[in-house]
Amino acid sequence: GTGGQKLRLGFMPIQLLSWKLPDPCIAFEFSNLGDERLGKDDDLGAISALNKAIEVEPRWPTVWLHRAQAKYQLGDFQGAILDATKVIELEDRITRGYGLRGEARLEDGDFEGAASDFDLVITREPQAAKILWKRSRARLELGRLEESLADSKAAIALHSSELSQMELADCWLVSALSQSRMAKNFGAICKACTSAILLNPNMAEAYLTRGQAQLNLGFVGACEDDCGKAVELDPDSATAWAYRGRARLTQNKNELAAEDCRAALDLDDKCRLAMSTLGSALLTLGDNEGAVDNCDRAVCYMLDIDPEISYKARHSKPKPKKVPEVKKRRISQDLKGKNKNAPGARSRAGTESKDDKDKSGLTKAEAKSNRDRAASGDKSEEDKGGKKSENKYSAKEDKKTSKKSEDKKSAEDKNSRPGSRESQEEQAAQLLKLEELEANALAQKKMDQAEVEELAHLYSMRAEAKVALADLAGTISDCSKAITLNARVPFCWAARGEAKRQQDDLDSAISDCSEALRLDPAYVPAYITRAKAKLKQGLAAFAVTDCSEALALNLHQPVAWSIRALARLETGDAKAALEDALSATNLKPDSVDGWCARGGAKLDLLDYQGAVADSSHAIELSAGCARAWFNRACAKAELKDINAALADFDEAIKLWPENFIAYSHRATLRLRAGDTSGAEEDINKALEADPRLVAAWCMQAEIKRAQGDQKGAIADATKALKFDPNCAPAYSTRGQAHSRLEAHDKAVKDCQKAVKLDPPTLEVARLGWKHAVGSDPKPTPMFQFELDEIAAKEKAEAEAAEKIAAKEAKEAKKAAGGSTKKPKKTKDKDKDDKKGKKEKA
Repeated sequence: GTGGQKLRLGFMPIQLLSWKLPDPCIAFEFSNLGDERLGKDDDLGAISALNKAIEVEPRWPTVWLHRAQAKYQLGDFQGAILDATKVIELEDRITRGYGLRGEARLEDGDFEGAASDFDLVITREPQAAKILWKRSRARLELGRLEESLADSKAAIALHSSELSQMELADCWLVSALSQSRMAKNFGAICKACTSAILLNPNMAEAYLTRGQAQLNLGFVGACEDDCGKAVELDPDSATAWAYRGRARLTQNKNELAAEDCRAALDLDDKCRLAMSTLGSALLTLGDNEGAVDNCDRAVCYMLDIDPEISYKARHSKPKPKKVPEVKKRRISQDLKGKNKNAPGARSRAGTESKDDKDKSGLTKAEAKSNRDRAASGDKSEEDKGGKKSENKYSAKEDKKTSKKSEDKKSAEDKNSRPGSRESQEEQAAQLLKLEELEANALAQKKMDQAEVEELAHLYSMRAEAKVALADLAGTISDCSKAITLNARVPFCWAARGEAKRQQDDLDSAISDCSEALRLDPAYVPAYITRAKAKLKQGLAAFAVTDCSEALALNLHQPVAWSIRALARLETGDAKAALEDALSATNLKPDSVDGWCARGGAKLDLLDYQGAVADSSHAIELSAGCARAWFNRACAKAELKDINAALADFDEAIKLWPENFIAYSHRATLRLRAGDTSGAEEDINKALEADPRLVAAWCMQAEIKRAQGDQKGAIADATKALKFDPNCAPAYSTRGQAHSRLEAHDKAVKDCQKAVKLDPPTLEVARLGWKHAVGSDPKPTPMFQFELDEIAAKEKAEAEAAEKIAAKEAKEAKKAAGGSTKKPKKTKDKDKDDKKGKKEKA
C-alpha cells in the first residue's frame, strides 16, 4: 500500500513491489528443502528445490554452493563447475567454492584448473587433508610427480578423520603411483600398495601397481599373482592383462603370455605393453612375422603414425580387412559400483558386478564362451541347420561366377605379385617413405626418458625378429635407431654387428661388437659375432681367442665351440678342433657348424670314412652348408670315389662360388677323369679368384705340357715357383717341359731340385731326370691316395729288385761249385818254380 514509494531501511534502498517481489521466506524454505534432500542423497530432488530457491533469491552463494554439490554428486561436473564459479563471483571468501570447483574440474579432466583451485584452498587451509589428497591426484595426472608424492604423504601424515578408509587407501595408492612413474624405490612402492590393499582389498590398481614394482624387483611370480588378482577384480583392465603377460613371458610361459596379451589387445588395441610383450612371446615361439607386426604397431602408436602405412611398406599386398566384431558397450556407471571417493579414477576403488551383461543380454562369461566357440569353429545346431541351405545356394552361385572372378583376379595379381619388379619398386618406395615418417616423428615427438627407453626396446626387439627373418637391412636400420635413442644397450651393437657381418662388412661388424663389449665385457654374443668376422677375415688365431673368452663366461655355448673348432682347423690344430666340435655337437646335436667342423677335423686327421659320415650329417641338417659339401668331396676323393667327389664339389661351388680351392680340387679330379676342358675352366676360375694359387698354376702347367705347349708349361710353372720357391710339382713339370725341348741341363737341374724337395713322391721327376723324352709322364700327384700309390709302387719295386739280386747271387754261388778248397800243385810245376827262383838270385 506504499504506491511505489521508496523506503530506506538502513543503507539498502528497497522498492516495495508487493505484487511482483516473491516472499524471501519461500527461498529459505526451498533452500532448507534442498539441503535436506541433499543429505538423503536425493540429488535430483535437491537440485529441483535449489533451482526454485535460486529463482526466488539468486544472490545467496550458499544456495549456489549446495546446488553445485548436488550436481557434482550426480555426475554433472560442468554444471557443478558453473555453480561453483557463481559462488566465487558472489563471495570469493567461501573457500569451499574453490574446493568444490577443483573437485569437479578434476573429475572433468581439467587437471591444471583443479590444481590451481586446490592451491588456493591449501593456502587458506593448510591442514585440509582431503584437498591435499585430491591435489595429489591432479598433480599426478599433470606429471608433477614429486609434488604429488609430497601431497599424498602430507595427507597420510595428518591422520585426519576427514578422510574415509577408502580415501586413505587412495592416498597410499597415489603415493605408490608417483614413485612408480618416477621409476624409483620399488620397495617403498610395494609397501604403499600393501597399505592401500589392507584398507581396501578390492582396489585392483593397487594390486597392479604392486605387481609392476615386483616385476622391476625381479619377483616375477609375485608379479604374476598380483596382476592375476587385478585381472580378477577388473577384467576390463588391459594393463593388468598386459603386465601378467609380461610376468609370464619372463618365466618362459610364452603361450600363456601370448594369450594374456591378446586379451589385453581385445580390450585396448593401442596397448603398447601388450604389443611389445606379444611380439617378444611370438619371437620366442618362432612366429617372427607376428613379432615384427606387433612391434611395428607399437612403434607406430608411439610416433603417431598410421600402422597401415608400415604394413603396406613391408608387404606387397594390403592388409586384409577383418570384419569388425560388435564391441560390448560399457556397463552403465550405476551398475558398475564405482567408488565415488576416488577422484579421477573412480573405478580403481571398486569392482564390477559379476552379473553385468552385454548388449545382447548375456553375461560376460557367456559372451566370452560364445566368442571362443566361434573362434574354434564350433557352431550351434541352429547355425548348422541354417548354413546348409545357404551353402547349397552359394555353391551354385560360386559355379556361375568362378570363371569371371578367377580371370579378373589373375589379371589383377600380375602387377601385385611379390616377386615382380613393379611390386619390389613400390615396396622400396613405401619403405623409404616409412623411414622418413619415423625420422620426422622422432624429431618432433617430445618423450620422457621412460618413453625413449621403451621405443629403443621396441626397435631392438623388432631388429631381433628381423634377424630371424634374414632382413639384414631392416635389422641394421632398427638397431641404428635404437642406438640413437639409447646407446647403452649392448644387444643393439652386437645385433647390428651380426647383420653387417652377414653383409660382409667385416670391419664395421668388428667395430660394433667391440663397442658392445666395451659396454658389457661379459656379453657373450658379441664375442661370438666378432670371432665369426675375424675368422672370415682369415684371423683364425684372434677368432680362437674370442671364442675362448666366450666359453670362459659360459661353457654352454655350442656356437662358440663350433666356431673355435673351425678356427683351429685354419690354424692346423686338427686334434683340438675335433675336441671342440665334439663339445658343440654334444651340447646341440643339430649344430650344423659342429658337424661340419667334425668332418673337417677328421679329414685333416686322415679319417676319411669318419669325415664323410660327419659331413653327410651336417648336410642332412642343412643342405646349404657349403663347407660340409667341400669336406665330403675331399674325403671321397681320397677314398677314390671320383664321381661322387665331383658331384659334391659341384654342389659346394654352387653354394660357395668364391671357394677357389674347390675349383682347384675339382680341376684335379677332372684332369684325372680325362676332362681336360673342364679342368682348364676350373683352373681359370680359381686363378681369377686368387692369382697366387700355386696348385692351380701347377695343374695348368701340367695340362699345357701334356698338350704340347712346353713353353706355356714352363711359364706357368715359373709363376708357381714365384709364389712358392719350394714347390716340387712345379720343378717337376718344368723339368719335363725342358726335357721335351731338349734343354737337358735345365731339365736335370729342375728334376734334381724336385727329387731333393720331395723324393718319395715324384716318380715323374725321376723320369725327367733320366731324359725319358719319349715317355708321357703322369700328372703331378695332388691327393694323399696318389702319394700312397706311388710309395707302394716304389716299395714293391724295391722288394722285387732285392729278390732279383738275391736270386742272382745264389745262382752265381752255385755256378762256382760252392767249394772253398785250394787246388793241388803238380811236381813239374814245383820244379819250374824252384828253377826260376835260382835264376833270379
